[in-house]
Amino acid sequence: MRTTLIALVIGMLALACWAQTGISLVANGEIVVCDPAPTLHNDHVYVPLRAAAEAVGGDVEYDAAAKRVTLCRGPMCTIVMQSDGITVDGRLLVGIRQVGEALNARVGWDAPTRTVTITTTD
Repeated sequence: MRTTLIALVIGMLALACWAQTGISLVANGEIVVCDPAPTLHNDHVYVPLRAAAEAVGGDVEYDAAAKRVTLCRGPMCTIVMQSDGITVDGRLLVGIRQVGEALNARVGWDAPTRTVTITTTD
């Protein structure tokens, strides 16, 4: 019963995330529940950096003074400046391709279902 309830709540959150923008984020085959939801901005899909990175095993550290994010997955690290993305409800969203490149992951877009995917290769 508890597992069913948890699955139902996660499903409802995922649906709410999708309903806001109509864009789903799937990381390594799992739907990522995120707030704010992925959004289309200037014909590019932007996703919450922390949610996308952590969904594929990335570590995220934010330096408020420098307005930059250090993003690591395994031994590979990169820096993303806050100015590289957009801020929605106080959260940094960056282009999904930028996240993929930073995490050595493949990124895909399925236009008919409005689903963006990020998949790690190792």
